[in-house]
Amino acid sequence: MTSEERPELRLVPVRTLTPAGWIVGTLHVPKAMPLIDFLEAPRAFVSLSDVKLPTGSELPFFALAKSALILVQPQPEELVEAVTRTSGRSRLRQVSCLFEGGLVMGTLALPSDHRVSDELLASNGFFVLGHCTIGVDAPAKTPVMEAGIHVIVHSPRLLGVTEMKS
Repeated sequence: MTSEERPELRLVPVRTLTPAGWIVGTLHVPKAMPLIDFLEAPRAFVSLSDVKLPTGSELPFFALAKSALILVQPQPEELVEAVTRTSGRSRLRQVSCLFEGGLVMGTLALPSDHRVSDELLASNGFFVLGHCTIGVDAPAKTPVMEAGIHVIVHSPRLLGVTEMKS
């Protein structure tokens, strides 16, 4: 592929939760492509630059396996397009998602005639949760809790999901 065929890229700072812990870096996303579409594209790795690993090591480049992604926390403006896609959805559901090493609770937008189980059984990619609380087990320490954020959840990494009663 020549440089003329490569799309113009935008830099998207993210925090990504993996089994190894939080990895912070910058994704290189085609300018015209929504972040959620970029994550769902059929590729095994995503490229990160200006990376900080959970060990504290800093790297100029890191190829991160998409299969390792549990949660992706981009800047809020990156989720505008994903939220716009679901704006016609009329019902917000409170869900709790369990993954190895923790859980995330938040709001999932669904069509009014869909159940949470219907939506997530059909999902094999990523979905957006709003107004989240994330709890991550910390080895030999108290679990770490964070609140008030939006995240993109990688459904294949989940152990289970339940709808919480409002």
